[in-house]
Amino acid sequence: MQKLRLLACVVFSLQLAACVTETTVVGSDRQIRPKMDQKEAARTRIALGINYLQRGDNAQAKFNLEKAKSLAPELAEVHNAMAYYYQQVAEFEAAENSYKTAIELEPNNADSYNNYGAFLCQRGKYAQAEQLLLQAISRPGYIRAADSYENIALCRLEQKDFIQAKTYLDLSIKHNSSRPSALFNLASVNYAMADLPAAQVLLDRMQSASQISPRSVLLGYLIAQEQQDYSRMQTAEQLLLTTYPQSQETLLFSQGQLNQSEFRLLRQDYKQQLLQQPAEQIKAGAVQPKIKITRKKPPAAVAQHSDEAQLSAATAAEPLPEVENLTLTELTTESAAASAGSDHQPEVTEAAAATEVKQHEVQQDETLYGIAERYSVTISDIISWNSLRDNQPIVKGQVLWIGQQAPRQAEPQIEVPERYQIQYGDTLFRISMRYRVKLTSLLQWNNLTEQSPIRAGQFIYLKDPAQLEL
Repeated sequence: MQKLRLLACVVFSLQLAACVTETTVVGSDRQIRPKMDQKEAARTRIALGINYLQRGDNAQAKFNLEKAKSLAPELAEVHNAMAYYYQQVAEFEAAENSYKTAIELEPNNADSYNNYGAFLCQRGKYAQAEQLLLQAISRPGYIRAADSYENIALCRLEQKDFIQAKTYLDLSIKHNSSRPSALFNLASVNYAMADLPAAQVLLDRMQSASQISPRSVLLGYLIAQEQQDYSRMQTAEQLLLTTYPQSQETLLFSQGQLNQSEFRLLRQDYKQQLLQQPAEQIKAGAVQPKIKITRKKPPAAVAQHSDEAQLSAATAAEPLPEVENLTLTELTTESAAASAGSDHQPEVTEAAAATEVKQHEVQQDETLYGIAERYSVTISDIISWNSLRDNQPIVKGQVLWIGQQAPRQAEPQIEVPERYQIQYGDTLFRISMRYRVKLTSLLQWNNLTEQSPIRAGQFIYLKDPAQLEL
């Protein structure tokens, strides 16, 4: 994902003609030097300072910004620009003080709230950051609400809060439906959450406005790969290799290291967040089902024996204390609720709980997290019981086993030929995955490296040629 967007810290105009007047001394041809408004002069210095800063000349940048501050110390734009300078040179305390000064001088300057919020999010102060960004949106006349909503979304992603990030990106797009960065970021989040159709729609909207980059092309390839859309895969591959051959995305693609792409890493973050959710809920004090364990009363016949009767009576009169925050993954929600609400419960045994095996048919828009919550199990349990692969999405109509390992089906045998003729769009990584041959072996058998070019019509070995000669 891209870094937090920082709005232009200042708004200034280089068209200063309207602010300049010329006069002459009465009775003389001598002209008086034009007088420039102090605020406009400060804005000109700000423009110079920011320009120097972007070129890496920090000394000249600071000189011009300090000059602007001396010309108009009451101007919030000056302190916004100073804060931006301090951020770039890692003087974070000075940056924060400058933002506070800007807000004190102009409490309704929404850019100050937005920029300060983005800065705090980068510093890991998430709660304060979101509050400031929401204050920017609430300022009267603020026309960049889409920017601030996107900043909140990216701040939420820093906290691995994908649900809220998606909500705020939706709001950003509602305020500016053609905003390329919000469309792309929301497409990335939807890909991470395995909502491939939604991700593709957003990516198409962005690319229809000619907003194409190696990042968007790679994301399109990954979406097409999971949807088995080979036509889109070939188009994306051709774009990467011909239009962006030197990009980081093309390098990852060529080396078969797509798991290291920002999108796969983002999906891994989402999966990790789901796996950790139950533990976080317990840590936060979430209510867990109470399990009340009692002893059965002994039969009347047995109670007639004096010693045993006394022991049984004492045991029956004093049930074991309730055990809180104890989760049995085999116990269904219904049985847990019944156990908490009844005074006379049948004894719960491990054998009985283990027999609670169910099948669940996945419905539209369901997630592993929602299914796990429904059956009071963990996501890792469902993954284990059903032998799901990492990052494998679930689809409508898919049947999941809840409570036991699903019957393992024998994987279809793939006939591996001795040699393979490369087709258009093939990559060595894709061939190795198709025939389940280690990429390192494939390279060794054919005297290739990960950077070696291959072409359609070329033959490569899929088996060790030394063994074929025997």
